[in-house]
Amino acid sequence: MKKQTDVLVIGGGFGGVGLAQKLSKNGVSVTLVDRKNYFEVTFAMLRNVANPKLLGKMPRKLYGDFIDGAFIQGSVESMNDEEATLSNGEVIRFKRAIISSGSRYPSLPLAKSSSALNYADRNNEITGNQQTLASAKSVLVIGGGVVGVELAGEIASAFPDKKITLAHSSDTLLDNLKPKAQRKALEQLTARGVRVKFNRRFTKDGNVYRCSKSNEVVQVDMAYACIGMVPNTEFLKAELPGILDENGLIKVDSFMKVKGYENLYSLGDCATLDSNKHGYIASVQGAMLADALLKSAKGKKVKPYKTPTFALIAATGTDSGVAQMPFGVTTARFIVNLKQKDMGISNMYKIYGSEANQLN
Repeated sequence: MKKQTDVLVIGGGFGGVGLAQKLSKNGVSVTLVDRKNYFEVTFAMLRNVANPKLLGKMPRKLYGDFIDGAFIQGSVESMNDEEATLSNGEVIRFKRAIISSGSRYPSLPLAKSSSALNYADRNNEITGNQQTLASAKSVLVIGGGVVGVELAGEIASAFPDKKITLAHSSDTLLDNLKPKAQRKALEQLTARGVRVKFNRRFTKDGNVYRCSKSNEVVQVDMAYACIGMVPNTEFLKAELPGILDENGLIKVDSFMKVKGYENLYSLGDCATLDSNKHGYIASVQGAMLADALLKSAKGKKVKPYKTPTFALIAATGTDSGVAQMPFGVTTARFIVNLKQKDMGISNMYKIYGSEANQLN
């Protein structure tokens, strides 16, 4: 038997959850499908692994505990513009579908799990990762973007005695940020004892890590590769291959419509909509698309998407960080603490009309 819904939302990340919540609260029949049964504030996970006591179970919450619409735990195997087929053979017919399937780091499942699809399993996975990290005396972090910088800083905060090396392929950290932010992040990490190596590309070579640029060899107890974000769009290749670009991103217009289709939409990390791939921006996109769908249903005019004004904050530990604001770069605590205090967890759940779980 086929299930029916007005709006199918594929993926319960920042954009998908916000959109599903807003439409449901306005009386729209919405079904959210996700592989896992919990929502997770992913940008809090690095601290959650380095020192679980600080955030506990706050980043995660069962969809069933706060989602207003219907929720189905399942993996979409394929879809067209009328229905989606799940891995268990179940078929969901829809009038509209929003694809917000997000992205993953194949080399860094601690940031976004690829196998712990149930709430209890994910909590155990975090505990296991932390125990492995705690037993390591030396750590190599590969990649100097926001994820690599934050992971190195969180590990240095939780374990000041560890030998931590951060290796990056270019000659500045945080390549997409302004020079002042790059310098401040480097100063803050160095002050924590993190050794930063530039122009390095380390890959595993037996029991060591070898740099393809300098042939330098590093031997460490633990290594994290914070590179290679991949969109979760493989399930579209069977029936909708034409909507993907060469990077596997879903091609959309400025109204978040999938190009060539009137009833398919996409947003967040898996779409070409915005080159800025951040959880907060995805949540803004979800709210905007929900408003647009509600307005268009009433015949009202809808505005095209523009990147919202936002601050990009990179934490370099539990009490330091840099913030790139529209007006400039700052390390002022009261601004950095917008993210630093609880890694933005409370604010994200508030956006979705809920609140975070208790610490433990």
